Amino acid sequence: MRTHAAAALVALFLCSGCLTPKAIGEADAHKKLGAAFIHERNDPAAIGELRQSVKKNKWDKDAWQLLGLAYFSYDRYEDAEVALLRALKIDPDFAQAQVNLGSLYLQMGRFPDAVQVLQKAADNAEYREPARAQHNLGYAWFSQGDYEKARGLYEGVLRKFPKFCPGLHGLGMVDEAEGLLNDALGRYRQALECDSRDLKVHLSLGSVEMRLDLIPDACTHLTTVKDADAFGELRGEAVLLLDRLDCDAVSSR
Repeated sequence: MRTHAAAALVALFLCSGCLTPKAIGEADAHKKLGAAFIHERNDPAAIGELRQSVKKNKWDKDAWQLLGLAYFSYDRYEDAEVALLRALKIDPDFAQAQVNLGSLYLQMGRFPDAVQVLQKAADNAEYREPARAQHNLGYAWFSQGDYEKARGLYEGVLRKFPKFCPGLHGLGMVDEAEGLLNDALGRYRQALECDSRDLKVHLSLGSVEMRLDLIPDACTHLTTVKDADAFGELRGEAVLLLDRLDCDAVSSR
């Protein structure tokens, strides 16, 4: 009897970290709710549900990745990094987590770290959004002043995915940085035609139009950003540029 009791205690101890079907089901339920809250842009609720999910199943890489995404959206960058690295510890080839971690590093200004992790995602032949990985990698090089590598990556994206609108904007940024303002103007116009809702493109286009003395067009695009991004960072940049223009005089002509 004592032998059987001891064996039972050992088995219980060894399985103290084991997952039961009930725990897995509960973790999945929290994960689904968390993903739904991310879609609704309810970051606190998403974080709460996803923390419960990884508490019940610490081996779920998707839950950790989603938790990192929720923290990122909520501007809790250090927590986002911890969660995304945890997902990559479970699966070092998890490309979605690599791309999100790379985006986080871009936001934090950690460009060499972004290059390192985004290169892994870009090299992953099984990743279903290769254009996004290559585009973000291009921006990481652009942010470090390596315009040649950035241009090569943006052009590579557009060769494979001609309708990937951010690639056109990226090429325009490289042209503008290299002083090729007329080329940048053309790229930005292509990007706007590709996606007229992209306020970053409106801002870039308005900025270049201002530098080329295309004042009426600049006023139109910068005002679009100011009105559409009432509480965002882009509005502030648009207002600063509009303050340098006399758009009232233009509209009264």
